[in-house]
Amino acid sequence: MHPAMHKLIKDILLLSPLRRRFLHVYNYYFTAAQLCFLGQCIEETRGVSGSIAEVGVAAGMTTIFLNNYMDAQEIDKTYYAIDTFSGFVAKDVEFERAHRGKKRERYSSFQVNKKTWFDASMQQNGITRVHSIEADVNEYDLASLGPLSFALLDVDLYRPMKKALKELYSVLSPGGMIVVDDCDSSNVKWDGSDQAYKEFMEELGLAPEIFHQKLGIIRK
Repeated sequence: MHPAMHKLIKDILLLSPLRRRFLHVYNYYFTAAQLCFLGQCIEETRGVSGSIAEVGVAAGMTTIFLNNYMDAQEIDKTYYAIDTFSGFVAKDVEFERAHRGKKRERYSSFQVNKKTWFDASMQQNGITRVHSIEADVNEYDLASLGPLSFALLDVDLYRPMKKALKELYSVLSPGGMIVVDDCDSSNVKWDGSDQAYKEFMEELGLAPEIFHQKLGIIRK
């Protein structure tokens, strides 16, 4: 297509409801500073033995970013990506409502997703190290992924977070790190992550470390 015609079509689309289809939109659940911090954590644990696990991956935007970072920094480790690929588990939502008072909150996010879409996104971006696993964290043995050098835990709700923390930490190599998302008590919808993280840190006898407003850190 001739550049002038291409520009004309874009100018027309700019005035239509279709503008969002071609204008760039920031499409991450983490801020730029938070993404850079996650990359720094992977860099910091480069020399630690073990694989990397991302638990709660949604459509894989963060997975793609972090694997591109690993490529740029020549960090080659097995990368596990675990998700239901169908949204939140009913029992986890029921727990939030029955035991944590979340009767008004809606937990319908992330339902429009499939493992095949996630895998296709990895392939489209030339990422071959990622092993995707479709599973409910409550039923899957996360310790089977070990040893781990780094883990990003982003499952949002209290029940799966509480279970996942114990298993991931049990196979975290010395010098390794876990980053827990949504450690923000002011975020009423997702404060189950914050509660589970702080309870776990208390069990370890460690003080909470929270960076960039919501990223809880666990070091071993």
